Amino acid sequence: MRPVFEIEVGENVRISKCDCCGAESRNGHGFVHSDGSARAVYYVGWTDKHRERGVAMAIAIGEWDDASTAQDRTGFGLVAHEEGERILFGFVGPDDSPWPRTELFGSMVDREAALAHPLSEEALLIAEAVVRSHPAVREFLRLSS
Repeated sequence: MRPVFEIEVGENVRISKCDCCGAESRNGHGFVHSDGSARAVYYVGWTDKHRERGVAMAIAIGEWDDASTAQDRTGFGLVAHEEGERILFGFVGPDDSPWPRTELFGSMVDREAALAHPLSEEALLIAEAVVRSHPAVREFLRLSS
């Protein structure tokens, strides 16, 4: 049975500046619940001027109780981009992510490790749920309701 993920948007959109060109960039984050329990946290980021880059995503899956640390989580980098009428997802490594290492997520696994990781399918399912549920991401990717 495919797990059901509930997305809780923490911050829909925050404006910042693109590192490469200074254009407006947008960032957001949120929380992922499964069966009523915290399962993951995500970050998303995109720049209207760079539509071809899609939406950068970082997803940390694991334990989120008060005693947990970054060692109890696995961080994945992904990108979601439009191709015709479809949204495609791909794993990226730390060097291609705005969030290669954070105190909350820990270190992100590299692309090859992500492809073979036992949580890779779950990371993709969460990425799909985020794209469908995060309002600003939906708007950027032009998804209908």
